[in-house]
Amino acid sequence: MHAFTNIKKAITISDAFWNVTTEAGLANIVSRNLGDGRHQAVETGHSFVNMSSYSYLGLDSHPGILQAAADAVLNTGSLNTTVSRIRVQFDILKDAEDALADLVEAEVVTLPSCAAAAAAALPLLASGALTGGTPPRLLFDKNAHFCLNLMKPVCADETEVSTIGHNDLSALEDACKAGGPVAYVADSVYSTGGRAPIRDLLFLQERYGLFLLFDEAHGLSTLGRHGRGPVLDALDGINDRTLIITSLNKGFGASGGAVFIGRRHDRRRRELATRFGGPVTWSQRINVAGLGAIIKSVDIHRSDELHVLQERLQDNIRLFDRLVPTATAGDGLPIRFISIGDEDGTVRLAQSFLAEGFYTSAVFFPVIARGRAGLRIMIRANMTAGDIERFAAHLKDVRTVGTEAGHV
Repeated sequence: MHAFTNIKKAITISDAFWNVTTEAGLANIVSRNLGDGRHQAVETGHSFVNMSSYSYLGLDSHPGILQAAADAVLNTGSLNTTVSRIRVQFDILKDAEDALADLVEAEVVTLPSCAAAAAAALPLLASGALTGGTPPRLLFDKNAHFCLNLMKPVCADETEVSTIGHNDLSALEDACKAGGPVAYVADSVYSTGGRAPIRDLLFLQERYGLFLLFDEAHGLSTLGRHGRGPVLDALDGINDRTLIITSLNKGFGASGGAVFIGRRHDRRRRELATRFGGPVTWSQRINVAGLGAIIKSVDIHRSDELHVLQERLQDNIRLFDRLVPTATAGDGLPIRFISIGDEDGTVRLAQSFLAEGFYTSAVFFPVIARGRAGLRIMIRANMTAGDIERFAAHLKDVRTVGTEAGHV
């Protein structure tokens, strides 16, 4: 019991912090969309800039994507097929997956979310279906996303599952040297900042046959040629020992999630995913509006507009890094973590930012280790320089006051 998950412990430790967060007005905010990452709270009328939006390129409000989503519903005449895709599917589902597959040069299966993609891919990998029939020992990075960790008990019913330290290449290589197939599960870009050592992992893959499964939710669109993300850029095309899951409603600006299951037109891997990939086979899929949005977003990813948005994002990241020192400054990623340590202090700081017109995520256990709470900031291409400068100025003022009061 509790060898791989302990929800009871998580509730016991963190529920009180969620209560404090809710009482501070930082959770369950009902808002109206003002565009470009700005919101207005319905209850209070208070307007704020969302500093926790995953729409890194601002594509969630792109007029072309919104129009494509609406047109898809009207042209198809239905929101869903209301039957498992393995039985019947609308042509727009095939069109969306083909468009995405051509963009990333890999076979693609879409799902309602990145978490559903993890639920589809990890048990398949653990079973040995992707490693020649022999289940690999499954090693999870300590900081792997919650949606990956949630599948540990299921995977442990198929194979040996263990956890190693964050980016611990030495432990991973030792496991490879011990013999037999090994699979490593990690994020390419971590949700609280930092990235995987992708080049080093590919070296281990080449040397030992290591199988790699990456969560690319925060790397897709923001990085790489055509926004394909850092993993595919490093690989220069997917291989048979790499599996990628991703979100299509973060930087990509559409809806749902996806598994990059293998090389383009690998029929057998596609069959495995659609027949035995859990959520893929159930009557769940991205609805027609989301599929229309995917097709349009692919068009944008192939255009010069994507490069302009990526450069605008990098400009904002560089500005933020000049004004707000963090441990990961200079890495070119859109996620920053402002370390506070104290959970209550973190909530108070987030509350002060909201009063100044900035919504920030107060992050604490189990998202991050106990005693290491802080604010998670997502930088977007459609933030203004003024927004970033005002945010940095408020943080400086708060820290100055805290230091004078002996709190920092």
